[in-house]
Amino acid sequence: MKKSSKKQSTSKDKAVAHYENQGVEFPVGEESYTKKMQEELKNDRAHFDTLRDIAMTEAQGKDYYGIKMGNDTWIFPVSQKHLKELYALDVKGGKMEAAPFKQAVGYAPLGMPFMPSNENWEKLRKHLGAIFSPDFMKAYFGYFNESMKELSGNWKAANGKSVNVTEDIMKMSYNAAVLALTGNRLDVDVPYKDLHGGATLHIRDVNVKTLQNFAEHAATDEFIEDEEYRLKSNSMKLNNLNENLGTLGGALTGVVTARAGELGDGAESKFTIVDAAYGLLTQGIINSVDEAVQHGWAILNGIHNNCGKLLSVTLYYLLKNKKVFQKVREEIQSKLFKGKNVSLSNIEKYITRESLKELEYVSMVVQEALRLSSPIYGKPMRATENITLSDGFKISKDTIVYPNNGIIGVSENIWEKPGEFIPDRFDEESKYFKQPDGSKREEIANLGFGAGQRKCMGNNFSMYFVQMGLVYLVHLFDIELVKEPSKGFFYWLNNK
Repeated sequence: MKKSSKKQSTSKDKAVAHYENQGVEFPVGEESYTKKMQEELKNDRAHFDTLRDIAMTEAQGKDYYGIKMGNDTWIFPVSQKHLKELYALDVKGGKMEAAPFKQAVGYAPLGMPFMPSNENWEKLRKHLGAIFSPDFMKAYFGYFNESMKELSGNWKAANGKSVNVTEDIMKMSYNAAVLALTGNRLDVDVPYKDLHGGATLHIRDVNVKTLQNFAEHAATDEFIEDEEYRLKSNSMKLNNLNENLGTLGGALTGVVTARAGELGDGAESKFTIVDAAYGLLTQGIINSVDEAVQHGWAILNGIHNNCGKLLSVTLYYLLKNKKVFQKVREEIQSKLFKGKNVSLSNIEKYITRESLKELEYVSMVVQEALRLSSPIYGKPMRATENITLSDGFKISKDTIVYPNNGIIGVSENIWEKPGEFIPDRFDEESKYFKQPDGSKREEIANLGFGAGQRKCMGNNFSMYFVQMGLVYLVHLFDIELVKEPSKGFFYWLNNK
């Protein structure tokens, strides 16, 4: 027995032992977590849902959970203890560097979210900030209103009938996304391939299905180790995935190229993301049309998938919490509409950036939905050297440190009753504003849009989008939830 014990000890993964000696728990042991990810996806659960479950109920007294991903060691914070210090190290030339999933990098390697934090990234981020300036935001509000008015009109026509709320909201968010991207609608059918053969679908639906396919295929050690694995494999699934990615990339390239030609011939520039990208292309900030397409792809999915799903899940939580729904409706009526009779025909004139800022409780509702059901996981960071934090905690070189919003957002160390929908936890006067032990909850613990230098540039954009959607839907409609939605691949859902 002693020999067996000694042999087991010496064969233990050195990185796992290093962190276990510092109190880090590895809930699934030394086995690669990719197998668990495959189980999660098969059961309609999000990546890392297993870690999320235990963070909600078993994290007390812990600062991290750990996993193996292929040969890499990942640690996930479940307390706010080191967050400020970790993000302070994620700077150009710092001890931490952005380390996006290799699988995601293989999807759009030139897209800004997947670039390293170097001088090119800093320059691009600085110049791309213009797409969130007041003039652009005014144009986006027009696109948002156009899309929401169309959705609301359709729902008015379906009065008394059941509708697929998530599906309709996702169609609306796609329309808003392509309008913000190009200024025009993009309603085209394109081929989609799967193991059952092929079909011709709306490009919006091909994009959604391809993202889901990518999530499924990415949950393998091969993808973890090699971002180009999907290009080297001969499997039918990956061949289909590559073809679908090529179809989407080709369609978007056609749109960007055509618009670049118009602008090159002297067309008047519009407040759209493609026109802004063309300007950066002519200045040499963006190096090629292909790079511009991949930046556009990242933004398109940010609006279509992330903003659309956040609006959908926020409405879901309101329908599950009638008192909160009513409080939101009352705030909209009193603070936004000032008690006036507002209908679909005149609602747009009341919705401005300035007026939405008055909706403090609506903002808390969106933040709480984002905490519970974030469509964005956050940005992993890789240690570029051995690091000793201020309290002596040691991070080994090449460790991935992942402040994952879906996990830290429900950690029982930070949030009282973490699995429940309680918007008041963002009210400074509420008892829920503090951590369960009564200590201050740091702002950085709310990672809905990330933190540090790589915090989401579109955070205000996203909040306006969701708040505007809620104004339309909560004010104009009495909605009853008749069927529970599935969890889906890209966000967590709590039935409370």
